[in-house]
Amino acid sequence: MIHLIQYDANSFWEKHDINPSEAAELIDAKKINWIDVDHAEKLLVEDTSSFFNVHPLITEDILNTDHLPKFEAFEDHIFLSLKMLRYDSESNQITQEHLNIVLFEHLLITFQEGLPGDVFDDLRKRLSMGKGIIRKNTIEYLLYHCLDAVVDNYMDISEQLRKQMENIEAALITDTQFDAPEEVILLKKKVNTLRMYTLPLWDAFKQMQAEGSKFFHPESKVYFEDISDHIKFLLSFFDTAREMLRDIMDLYQTNINNEMNKVMKTLTVVSAIFIPLTFIAGVYGMNFDFMPELHYDWGYAYVWGMMVFTTIAMVFYMKKKKWL
Repeated sequence: MIHLIQYDANSFWEKHDINPSEAAELIDAKKINWIDVDHAEKLLVEDTSSFFNVHPLITEDILNTDHLPKFEAFEDHIFLSLKMLRYDSESNQITQEHLNIVLFEHLLITFQEGLPGDVFDDLRKRLSMGKGIIRKNTIEYLLYHCLDAVVDNYMDISEQLRKQMENIEAALITDTQFDAPEEVILLKKKVNTLRMYTLPLWDAFKQMQAEGSKFFHPESKVYFEDISDHIKFLLSFFDTAREMLRDIMDLYQTNINNEMNKVMKTLTVVSAIFIPLTFIAGVYGMNFDFMPELHYDWGYAYVWGMMVFTTIAMVFYMKKKKWL
């Protein structure tokens, strides 16, 4: 259903679970009105759009939850579509929900896809408690806070991904046999998901600042510049993440090579020790009748002693050369 919040500098009022016609009757042009449609069900979206004269093209875009972020400006309202991303720590996945925002002179309408929860809880709390200057400001200031809540979640996700990269890197340093490729692939998918929605959001946001400027007061520019800075940071994060993932794979490959070198070194040492032993065993394994040592009483012990001495001498020599 629909959640209506209505406020000005001195008052705050809200009503839950109302239908579009009730919401239309309760709109007060002297106050700032925020209608939140928490489920993009076809009939509900169409009725809401009809009651508030939302352009039919916007209605189509609201019902299409697959398209990327975009901005459109009309005669008396603007439309911004974007993805509301959240990081689920339990499943270690990024959840996404389609969010559409329509802005009129005294009315802001948000259409959510219908997944449990959203990123506006803190904003609603601030409005109800009258914290800061939000209730004393214009409706585009409410739009700014809605966008800021979404983009801040993007920032939180980027920080989560950065920490995961650092943890993998630390694990590779402490445990040279740590299997990193699977973790890196999953991280790369998450980074690409965040990037896929951030790049078009940047384009849509810049278009909104240019084409939608007639809907905003001049003093609002500084607030939207703050969001621009956050998106720019996200864009730079993608380059950083790409470098970090490449460095992680380089470190993993180095560990693999080091482990292989250790194995090859061990095999080489063993082979080097057994080469003279094999030679001695080969000499005394020849079937000649006239080999002097064959008729010694202590010939067998003599050969064993020579092998043991040769082994000790080889080990001592390799340690002196620091091969062991």
